[in-house]
Amino acid sequence: MKVTVLSSFDAQFYTQPSPWIHVAITDPAPGYHHPVNHCRHKAGVLHLRFSDVTPRDFESNPAFKRFEAGLFDAGQAGQIVAFLDEHRNAAVDVMVNCEAGISRSSAVANFILEYFGSQQVPFAPPHYRPNPYVLEVLREVAARRRSGESAPAGG
Repeated sequence: MKVTVLSSFDAQFYTQPSPWIHVAITDPAPGYHHPVNHCRHKAGVLHLRFSDVTPRDFESNPAFKRFEAGLFDAGQAGQIVAFLDEHRNAAVDVMVNCEAGISRSSAVANFILEYFGSQQVPFAPPHYRPNPYVLEVLREVAARRRSGESAPAGG
């Protein structure tokens, strides 16, 4: 399995000759849209909307409070885990995108690498800046799922 991270713009043009699934992340604010990609090898897509913020952002800068409603949550993490599990045995690659292809998508991509025990090199600085909160929530939800607990509702 290969995991690819792209910007929203580049995701529109992504193609490959083998089956792949798409985790498409966009901002929850009006005017943002998921990229449209018509590659015939795309086997599935999960659309998510959340902001590129962490709870620490709200503490350090009150102006970030306006993004709090778009904070990534356990419900969305559960959707990602369920989507991955749905395609677990399908021998597919994964493409993850967000607006810039730097923070949210690289956090989700790094989780995917961990979740499947991939040997692929993680997405890291200087080009990528994985959102630590997104990765933390995904890890927590996956751990609860493995232990048989259900994820809280949300997303």
